[in-house]
Amino acid sequence: MESPKPSKRGYIAASSLIESVIAITIITICLLVALKLYITILEGRPSINNHRLKFHVDKLVAEMKLTPNFDSELYDFKTYKIKKTVSDHGNQLHLKKVSYTIQGQSDTITYHYLILKEDEDQP
Repeated sequence: MESPKPSKRGYIAASSLIESVIAITIITICLLVALKLYITILEGRPSINNHRLKFHVDKLVAEMKLTPNFDSELYDFKTYKIKKTVSDHGNQLHLKKVSYTIQGQSDTITYHYLILKEDEDQP
């Protein structure tokens, strides 16, 4: 077996080992960055549970527009609660600010709506 030939900087065979280690390190760093981006994208997407909660709130808002009920209420479901809070919007008595606060197991989400309250006296 032939021994590697020396060069000005050292032996040539050792440089291929260093190049391999550097290449593996670069590939590993690229994979870690790609994995971190992939996880961030997956966590940023709303879950099906969030869509279901938003659907319940939209349904409650639609019911409130059909049959106006401007009383604060609490809706208790199996895994979450929806609290409806009604208040005047500024000094405009006909405009109501309706807030729906969803209290889940891990987080709290609040949706705000402005709804016009019609007088019962007017036709």
